[in-house]
This record gives sequence, C-alpha cells and structure tokens, in this order.
Amino acid sequence: MRQSRQQAEHFPSLLIITGLLSWGSYQTGELYIGGELQWLPAVLYGFTALFALRAFIQLLNYLAIFLEWMSAHQPTGKDGTAKWASFKDLKKELSNKQIGPFWGRMTTGKKQPVFSDYASNAVTVAPAGSGKGIYSVITNGLAIRSSKVFSDFKGELVCILKEALEKRGEKVRVLNPGGLWSDYVGESDCYNPLDIIADDLERPGGLRDVPDDLREQSSQILPEPASGEGEDKYWREGSRKCMGMAAILECMIEGRDATLASVALLIEDREALEHNLRWVIGIDLEGKPLAEGPMPIESCAWAQAHDAAGLAEFIQWVRAQARSLLSLMSTGESRTFDSFISGAQQALAPFAFGRLAPAMRRSTFSMNDLKSGEVPTSLFIVADASRMEAYKSYIGLIQWCAMTAIKRHENKSVPVYFIMDEATNYKIHSLVSLLTWGRSYGLRLHLIFQDISAFENTYGKTAVETLLSETEIKQFLPGQRSPRTLALISQLLGEQSVMSAGLSPNEKGLQENTSETGRALMTGEEIRRCKLSLLFIRQSPSALVEPVSIAEIDPWRKQASINPFHGKPFLRKIKVRLRRGDFQ
Repeated sequence: MRQSRQQAEHFPSLLIITGLLSWGSYQTGELYIGGELQWLPAVLYGFTALFALRAFIQLLNYLAIFLEWMSAHQPTGKDGTAKWASFKDLKKELSNKQIGPFWGRMTTGKKQPVFSDYASNAVTVAPAGSGKGIYSVITNGLAIRSSKVFSDFKGELVCILKEALEKRGEKVRVLNPGGLWSDYVGESDCYNPLDIIADDLERPGGLRDVPDDLREQSSQILPEPASGEGEDKYWREGSRKCMGMAAILECMIEGRDATLASVALLIEDREALEHNLRWVIGIDLEGKPLAEGPMPIESCAWAQAHDAAGLAEFIQWVRAQARSLLSLMSTGESRTFDSFISGAQQALAPFAFGRLAPAMRRSTFSMNDLKSGEVPTSLFIVADASRMEAYKSYIGLIQWCAMTAIKRHENKSVPVYFIMDEATNYKIHSLVSLLTWGRSYGLRLHLIFQDISAFENTYGKTAVETLLSETEIKQFLPGQRSPRTLALISQLLGEQSVMSAGLSPNEKGLQENTSETGRALMTGEEIRRCKLSLLFIRQSPSALVEPVSIAEIDPWRKQASINPFHGKPFLRKIKVRLRRGDFQ
C-alpha cells in the first residue's frame, strides 16, 4: 500500500481549519476598499487558499489509496472467468416470439421466460423425482410448433398433449401396442418397419439400398453392446445376416404385407427357411435343379420399376446370400448356423407374437408425414413400462425408422424434433453419428435421462464426450445426486477468480495481504443443494434458471388435458404468461 506523510495528517482537522479560515475571510469584509488592498482579509484569504490546497491534495492522496486498494481486491481473471449469465448475456440466444424449446424463466430482473432453439441437439439430465415431465417434456410438447416424435413410457404424455395439439391444427399419430389409456387416445396406429425395404424395392434405383438398409435395420434390432465389439461380434453379424435374408425373402414375396412377425416365424421354422432358400437358388434337397426353375424374382410386381441390369445384379446378390446361408445349414458348419439362428430368434422374439406384432402390420401412415405434411405431425410411441424388455426394442426400432425416413426426405430444411424421454432405456443405432451430422437433415434431438452414468452404460464411454461436445443446450434440473454428474456439472461451470485477504503484523502495526485464487463457480455440494436449473446455451455464460411447470404457464395449463395417473386438473400459481399461447 502507498505510504506518505499525508496519511499521518488529520484530514478532518484540516477540513475544519479550512472551513474556519473561509468563514473568517468572509466576516472581515471586502478584500479591496477604495482601490486599496486590505491586509487582514488578504492574509486570511491567503491562509484559506493554502489550507484548501492542502486539503485537496490530501483528498487526492486518499482517493489514490482507495483506488489502489480496490485494484488489489479486484480479481484479474487469471485463474478463471466463469460467471452467472444475466438476461443481457443470454438475450441474443433467446427467441422473442415465445415459441420453440422452453427452459424455464430467469431468476433476476423481470424474470423473463427462456425460449431458445437449437439446430442440432439438446440434453436434459433429470434425476428421478426432478419433474422432467412437467418442467421439460410436456412444456416443450406445447412450445415447439414443428413436427415432433415422443417416446412415451407410460402413455401419460399422449393423454395430456393429444387434444391440445389437435386443437391447434397438428396431426397426431399414436403407436400404442399395449392399448394403454385407449379410452383417452383411441385405437393405435400401425407402422411396419419393413416399409423401408418395401420402399427400396418399389423405388427406381432403390435396389442398391436394400443391402445397407437390411444391415442397418438388423443392427438396430440386434445392436452392439455399449462396452464394444467383444468376442461375439462374429456371431452377431451372422445373426443379422439371417434376419436380413429372412426379411428380404418376405418382402420380395409378400410386399407391404411382410412383417417382422412373419420374418420371426420364418426363422423359427427351419424347414420353411431352407425351402425358401432352395427356391431362391433353384435346387431341391438333393442339390438338383428344380423343374419349375428358381424363384421368378424378375416377375415380381416391384421388379418392373427397375432397369434390367440393376435388377439382374440384385437377383445375383440375393441368390449369393441364399447360397451362403444354405451352405452353412447343410454342411459341417451347421452348428455355426444354429448359433446364428439362435441369436436372430432371440432378437426378433419381441416382434414375433404378442402386443407388438399387431402394431407392426401394414402401416396406417407414412413417416414422410413428419417432413412433408401441410401441418406439423406429432408421433407418440407409447410403451408399457411393465414390459420394458420387449418395448425398449420397439421404441428404438420405430425411432430409427422415423430418423431414416427424415434423412432421406428431399426437404432437408424442415426440422423434426425428437423428444427422447428416458433415452437410456432403449438404444438408437448410430446415435453418436446422428449427434454429429443429424442437423444436416433437420433432425433435432433432445435427449432426456437421469444421469451421465446411465447414458454411458447404454452408449459407451466415447459417446459421453460426443454428447457433451455436440449438444448446443444442456439443462440440469434440480435434485442432482450422482457423484459423477455433480463433478461433471461443476467442471462445465468452470472456475472464477476470487480475492482473499489477511492481516499480518509488522513494525508499523498490521498490514493487509491479498492473493488471487481460482474457485469453482459451484461445488458439487452446492449443486446438490441447489433448487434451480443449471442451463448452458452454446457459448453464453452458464445460467441459473427457475424451472416452471406446465401448471404455472398461462394458457398452457388450461390447454393440457388431465394426467390419467392423477385424475384431476394440475394447476398452480401462474409464473409465466405467454403472448402466443393460443391455438393459432
């Protein structure tokens, strides 16, 4: 700190003396009388000016000391520049139309609602009991005015949102194999995943897409484990090949009436499968040519859409695949084939018979409606939470079908939002890749799950890093308690520079010492006890945001239907009033 003699002087006494001299100068009269200088007023004025100058110099000295003290106690930011965002910091990232993804309201100032869109991906980490449904899923269902795909694990979302979405002009499609809450939502639609293969067969030039689509679909039905390829990759590839061959046989013969149930039944019936393979090749049980010749693939109705050269190459590929499988069945490698078939049977078992099979018959709508419809379409994929082992395969498969249709649609600019609640309870094939380039096709993914470890268990360690780098908006609802998630949030928040001060004795008394150190903007313990959401929007500073439920937003709280699990209207004190909350 600055040391000078002026600091030892008594500044108040100096001010008092200056004031008295000024008063005395004023009382002695005028400085000039009759043109002559009066010595007493002149002396008093001189002393007054002198003491006033000394007081002014002393004041400047104290000001310098104060500024130096302030500088010593102001962090430079060398150990971190993290801070909490104000509305001004976020304003350029927010929508002023009050439509689009909704994240809560600011905690300071006018407490404006936070609407911020994303062009690629968003993530919400919401532990059990944090209210992700009322704070994020349902509110975004009403906030987003484009086509949407919901994963609905209890059927409550479609009950709450269906009527409101239809009243504002959207089409609503419901895939509800278990018939949950049918009194509320009506009968289930149907969607056949094999439509993708049927489209390839019917579309000019589509035959070259058949092998890749069969491989992709089989990988969705029988995915790789999150831990990596492992020793069983060879057997999984063999099982996928069996599924693919059975699927193409059914599609070539039955067209759009082919289903995964019929594929599963064909794989279960070894005799029927062998018969079809021999028919494709054109040989009998003894390996001799069939009298009627091989399957007349070129005579199928769909074959007329393709040129002769392309069709011939496709037929050659199909017969090569059939010959390969038949060789495994009828030679010393039959045990290998048995292992392949066993894996395929296990993967297709949920679709062979039961609640799922009827919902996967001939489609009652097209996934292209998500992109090309005149009005937005909302698709609800309803699961029965009491039968999740079967339904998680169904949800993942239907979402994969929707994403595939969207990627192939000619209108790439039309966005489709996937609100993927409980995203770790099922697996989307190639999700990590979708996170990086899905935006090019209008795919906007909002992944919602309970903690980071659950996501890693489903998609692997490398997927976590991709998730964090490729999500534009990250939302962490209150109630975080996973140690790993708490540590991650604290790391994302970053550190801020803070000043610490202490006193130490010296020969002149006590001396203040200051130092600058870095401190986490919030520690894990502070995050655990926090009642607010933590929101990260692209490069903006992190924000503390108050979660706002559907029951606290006017007029959405009246537009949403009653949750069948509660049986009564869900209303709370209004916190947000929207300018564009009507059905227009």
